[in-house]
Amino acid sequence: MTRKLIMCAVAVIFVLSLVLTGCGASPAQKEVSLTMLIRTEDERQEIGDYTAGVLENLGFKVTRQYGTGGELGPIWQGEPSLGLWHAYTGAWISTAIERDAGTNFGFFYTAIGSAWMPVPLWSAMTDEGPFYDVCQKLWVNDFSTTAERDALFEEAMWDSMENSNAIWLQDRTSFSPLQTDVATAADAYAGISGCYLWPLTIHYRDESGVPQLPTGSTTLRMSTVQLFVDPWNPVGGSNWVYDMMPTRATADYPFEPDPNTGLCWPQRAINADVTWVEGTPIVADADHTGWLTSSTVADPIPVPATAWADWDATAQEFTTVEAGTTCKVKSVVRYPEDIFTIPLHDGSTLSPGDFMFFAAQFFDRAKADSPYYDPSHAPEFNAFMSTFKGVEFDFDEPGYGLVVTTYGDGFQLDAELTCNDIQRAWFPTDSAGPFVWHTVALGMLAERDGELAFSQAKSDELEIEWTSFIDGPSLPILADHLADVQNSGSADYQFLPYAGFLGDYVDTAEIDARYSNLAAWYADKGHFWVASGPYYLEAVDTLGKVIELERNTAYPDDASKWFFTMDPVPTSPPAHTGGWVDVITIEVDDEASAVSKLASDQLDVFAYASSNADLKETCDETANIHYYENAGLFDEIRFNPDGPFFGATGEVNPFAIPEVREAMNWAVDRDYICGTIMQGLAVPRFNAVGSLSGDGVKYADILDAIEDYYAYDFDKADAAIEEAMLGITGVTRDEFGKYWYTP
Repeated sequence: MTRKLIMCAVAVIFVLSLVLTGCGASPAQKEVSLTMLIRTEDERQEIGDYTAGVLENLGFKVTRQYGTGGELGPIWQGEPSLGLWHAYTGAWISTAIERDAGTNFGFFYTAIGSAWMPVPLWSAMTDEGPFYDVCQKLWVNDFSTTAERDALFEEAMWDSMENSNAIWLQDRTSFSPLQTDVATAADAYAGISGCYLWPLTIHYRDESGVPQLPTGSTTLRMSTVQLFVDPWNPVGGSNWVYDMMPTRATADYPFEPDPNTGLCWPQRAINADVTWVEGTPIVADADHTGWLTSSTVADPIPVPATAWADWDATAQEFTTVEAGTTCKVKSVVRYPEDIFTIPLHDGSTLSPGDFMFFAAQFFDRAKADSPYYDPSHAPEFNAFMSTFKGVEFDFDEPGYGLVVTTYGDGFQLDAELTCNDIQRAWFPTDSAGPFVWHTVALGMLAERDGELAFSQAKSDELEIEWTSFIDGPSLPILADHLADVQNSGSADYQFLPYAGFLGDYVDTAEIDARYSNLAAWYADKGHFWVASGPYYLEAVDTLGKVIELERNTAYPDDASKWFFTMDPVPTSPPAHTGGWVDVITIEVDDEASAVSKLASDQLDVFAYASSNADLKETCDETANIHYYENAGLFDEIRFNPDGPFFGATGEVNPFAIPEVREAMNWAVDRDYICGTIMQGLAVPRFNAVGSLSGDGVKYADILDAIEDYYAYDFDKADAAIEEAMLGITGVTRDEFGKYWYTP
């Protein structure tokens, strides 16, 4: 072979090596490759493609994985060390007007958020350090003055930008369309889908606006973009707004949030007192003095020695307060004399046992000695216990069925919301749904036996099924336990959770009646979802994505009770109790299809906060469609923080590095997203405190400074990411700007 041919062959081999391995990368190196999870239901698909392009321009290889919320949810919420994803196009909706954004930091950036998201991703978030301490203080409002709160907010707002488990993109201007002959309460933030009052107010109306009585076969056709994203169970089940919308129709609450103010009004509770030490930054609205009594005292409030302060999981009993304990805030929530006549859907009746069980399990699940211990519950519980001082339940006060008095140093900024705290009202409905002791008891037996787990985090850890009360493999397991508790030959016969404690409130007659009613309910309905709300779950098809709710004819409340929250207030409502329609069907539609069905009278309500400018114009031009506007939906790019090398794959994860996550704030052009992708139906958002919220207005100067500092600057992002990436052992960057790493 001639020298010339040899040189040509060497050149070809060199060029091939560049093609195969990349310039500047050794053959042993691998290109840093990211998986971008992109939601497809709305503008997030375009946002995801845009962000993936940004990441490619920053030097990363990107695989786009498209899917709906239900398809992608198990991936991004799951164990982060599996390395199945790097970034996700998320969105959140505030389900009531946000009067205090302080909990946003604990929820979005720390393991405290497991309270509302008991999934492995949240359990893996930080649970220590100065930033965590600030987040915990804001979670329970552990401060004494407004000045202290201001300082905590400023620290949290800046520190969260350096953390950036997620970067915020925009606050949407959304709309929820429906036919003109249908009206409902709609939240100024949450629209229809997130409004607690929609099932208590939705109705057909005539041309004069008069609500129409149900005929016995009145059906309302509703749709949304997703259903059954996660399993339904009240302890640690789905908190997706798509699932919460129908579950709220089945549930009852101690108080209901006003969709126009975010304050609350009594529902099952009848009145409340809130007392606080002078100087504590709590205020009360004068419009609420008809049911709320508020007062201040000069000295710390004594906590009675008889109050319950904690739970002994081994002895299965509450322990009492240490002598001399005091607190800053005392709340008293009173329930009416007839509270224990409220019918449950399966024919049972709400009882003291439901309240006592709800309280006991909240403590017990945080105790390592309990067979029902769930580590994902511990951060929320620890934050709660940092300010909790004691609670008393009184079933004997004249004129009331139950009076609950709670003592602590934590509070909400509004007296109305302070008494509405789940752990101050202690009503047996939590963020994931309604508690009744006999249904949850079956899940506890399955969890005790290692068959099911209430939370996704515990389910993934133990590699067992995530409990569902409505479908799937859980049902036969729960049914077997139901048979056991009714079988006198079974060791679990007449099973009562925390029997040493709960036996003082639940007798064997109630145990037998509850399980008998539940057995008949399951035989008829095929599920274990039982509550006391205005509608019950008649049928569910999780594969076909269809829900059928039916009117609870035993629901006792005046049907026009909440009409005062609507705009306009319905005229001349006829006397009626319970829901205004007999059947509500809920299905899945995409946005364009839903608007088309509304126009052609194939659909009555699209319960989704849409931000599609073209569809909004269509609604404006269609005579039989109106809509409610709302501003509580906001988007994020959420990052997988595990690493810097995934435990399961050994692949590098840039987003384990806080500096990389922080730099993404400079890399993404929010003005482009708001102006081009959202067509003007959004404003830029940089922080967990949105500019449209009350705290966004209060701390506008801090937000302005944050927006100036993190304004779009691709070159700055590129330089910061390069510095952080090259600090990872084995990572290099070639002359084309691509990142490589040595496995």
